Formats: sequence, C-alpha cells, structure tokens
Amino acid sequence: MKKLDELVLANADNLIKVVQESVRIPSICSEPTSQHPYGEEIANALDHALNVAQSMGFRTTNLNGKVAWAEYGDGEKIVGAMGHLDVVPPGENWSFDPFCGDIVDNHIRGRGTQDDKGPLFSSLFALKALADSHAPLKHRVRIIFGLDEESGQMRDVATYLDSEGPLLMGYTPDGEYPVVNAEKGALKFTGYCSFNNLLPGKIELVSYKGGEGTGSVPAKAKATLSGAKEDLEKASTLLTKEATKNNWPFSLNWEGPLLSFSVTGKAAHATLPGLGVNAIGRLCTLLSLLDIAENYRRFFSFIGENFAFCPDLSTLELAASHPHTGNITCNLATLEGDRDSASFYVGIYIPAQTLSFDDVCSKIAAACLDEHIDLDIKTKIPPLYVSPDNRLIKALSRGYENATGEKSRLLAMCGSTYSKKMPNMVPFGGTFNGEPDFAHGADERVLIDRLLRSTCIMAHALKELAND
Repeated sequence: MKKLDELVLANADNLIKVVQESVRIPSICSEPTSQHPYGEEIANALDHALNVAQSMGFRTTNLNGKVAWAEYGDGEKIVGAMGHLDVVPPGENWSFDPFCGDIVDNHIRGRGTQDDKGPLFSSLFALKALADSHAPLKHRVRIIFGLDEESGQMRDVATYLDSEGPLLMGYTPDGEYPVVNAEKGALKFTGYCSFNNLLPGKIELVSYKGGEGTGSVPAKAKATLSGAKEDLEKASTLLTKEATKNNWPFSLNWEGPLLSFSVTGKAAHATLPGLGVNAIGRLCTLLSLLDIAENYRRFFSFIGENFAFCPDLSTLELAASHPHTGNITCNLATLEGDRDSASFYVGIYIPAQTLSFDDVCSKIAAACLDEHIDLDIKTKIPPLYVSPDNRLIKALSRGYENATGEKSRLLAMCGSTYSKKMPNMVPFGGTFNGEPDFAHGADERVLIDRLLRSTCIMAHALKELAND
C-alpha cells in the first residue's frame, strides 16, 4: 500500500493546476439570481470544483447552488472538512493581477490562494489520496464546498444543517497548523449618523468613502469637497502638509470647481488590524482639520479615534486580553457618506473568557448615542473554545503528528470561521503558524511546497477522523 504522502505528490501537478483555475474565477459575492443565490461567479467556482471532484470519482451533491459537497466511503456517520470558494474583493495596491493564478518564484499568486481556495482544494486532494490508498474507513468523508463565508452570514452552513445535520467531526481549512481550538467572538455593526442643524463651515462635504468590504482593513479612502475657490485652495495646502508630515501616500486633484483627494493605507485581514494601516482613519484625521461644520468634525474624530486608530478599544474602556485567545481587536472597515448622512461598518473581535457581549454592546451603544449615532447589529457570535481533551482535537493532533513527526500544539485565532456555525468543527490549516499571512491583503499568494505539505497533513488528518 502506497503511503499517503506519495499519493498526494503523485497528484501535485493536478492540484496546482486546479488551484490556478479556481483563482482565475473572481468568485466575489454579487447580486443573486434565481439560479445563482450568491451571484454568477460564485456559481462558476462551484461548477468548477464539482467537476474536479467528479473527475476523481467522488459522489457529489449540489443543494441549489447554496452549498455542495463531494463524498467518499460508505459508513453511516460522516466526517470531513468545509472550506469556502467565495473570496473578498481584491482591494488596492496589488503588484500583479489579483485573479491571474500565475506561478512566480514557486508561488501560486492571486486572491483565494490562502483564503480559502488553496486549502479547500488541498482537502479535496487529500481525500483523493486517502481514496487511492484503499485504507479501510469507519466513516464516510465529505469535503463541503462553502459559498457564503466571507459575507459573515454563512447561510450555506444553515442550508447544509437543515438538509444533512452536523458532521460527526470535521475541520475547516481556514486557520493555521497545528490545531486551532479557540476563536474570538465577533460583534459587527453598522453605524448611521444624520447631520441635522449643521453649524456652518467654509468647506462642504460632497462625498466621502473608504473600504471595499467588511472583511479587510481599508487600504484606500477618498473625499470630495466644495466651497469658495480661496477656501478650497487653503484646504488643499493644509491637507498636503498634513499628509506629507505623516508620510501618508496621498493624491489631490481638481474636478472643475470641486476638490477631491485620496489617502492610502495598507490592507490586512479585519481580525488583524495591527498588520494593516486604516485608510479611513487617515481620511478622518484629514477631514477633521478642515473648516467644516462642527457636527462633521465630531463624527470623524469619534470614529477615527475609537474604531480606526485604537484597535484595542482602550479609548472606550473595553481593552481585554486572554492568555490563549489574545487581545480584543477592532476594525473600521467601511465608511460612506455625503452632506446629509454617513454610515460605517465596524467589526469587533472578543477573546474568550473576558468581556460579555452585553457589556461590549452596551458600552459601544452608549458611546455612539452620545454622538447621535444609531447602531444596527449585524453579527453577534460568541467565542469558540474546544477542550484539549475533545475527541476532535485529539484526532486532528494525531493526524498532524503522523504527517510531520512534530509535536502538535493548540492555537487560538482571531477570525470567525465556519467553526462558529457548524457543530463539531474547528479550524485546521491550511497556513502554518508564524509564516506570512496574505489573506484579505494585497499580493495574496501561496508557496507551492507549503500547499503540498498542507495536503499531506490533511490526508493524515482525514484518515484519523474517518477511523475514530
């Protein structure tokens, strides 16, 4: 009987080709249709994945384009993995085409290579290696193709559970190795502010906007101003001086009588704001310097200081930390508004065994109320914590150790994965702890050697799950 690692490597070229093909499909959630509940490109990515699975000889099921899976084995109980084919928008500052799928310096490049197409296809090819090994299995194994993870709604999980119920055990390849047993909770909301009874300023705000999606630190923000020519020229000088002083990438141009400017930050995953630079925060700082109505200035100062430039929320007396799951973090993801009103989106990620959601909600709501900001809570998901003695944790740890010869250890992560909605599931791979994380940022890519190593680990893990 061939070893699992040999069987993985025998299909290495095909795995690489399949990941490239999938990356070239810009599977960003878009307007639904009767046949495409998450948009046409996500449907295209699913069709591609199912065709690959069918070519491997796996049984496949597609629940009306809402979720699908590939299956192997004949046991009564089911174990497996669930990853996602949907991706976040590319954002700014890429040095190559975000959907190129090219190979350069032994990396596959493009959106989804790390999050989550690369790891999901690693799971599928891991199952192929397990099938080719003809090893006896107690349980059926499914690789579930999720399609609605990046929206945060995870309607695909609800569809799956309504139809099939939970897996006996499983993992989502949307974390790190060795094994993740804890995730922060997530509180996400939209804030709305109407600007009534404006105290006059010399500069009028025509529009302002930043961020392309809720899952990333915003990399670019812009505003358009109106006013007397002399006042706009003074504003131009002031903005340029401030941006130059802080060494912020900045551009400014005249559009007829209007003055527009943009400022750049650095994209990162929303749960890791310290790895990025919030362009909306920079925009708020610049706008607050102008001779604008006091209502605007208070609004920009409030959201910038509390949600963009203070990711630990200490300004709102909400700083919290846990030795395993880390610090509370906050990301101001989007901002859009005009003269009359503004809306913004914030994600807050709360470590286990620290603050209650009710405490966080009440403090945030009270602070926003003082600034005449209304809140609409979009997501409220408690933290995940799974005991080290749990059967699933032990099985995944054995799989990791069998594949690598290294001692497994437990990690915590910031993001909200399918583990929050799917019972009996934790994150496992497909990136390696301590290595570069390009998820949701510019120039996302995966090292091919790491992709193959990850696939080997997943093959051993699926074998352990299927026989536990």
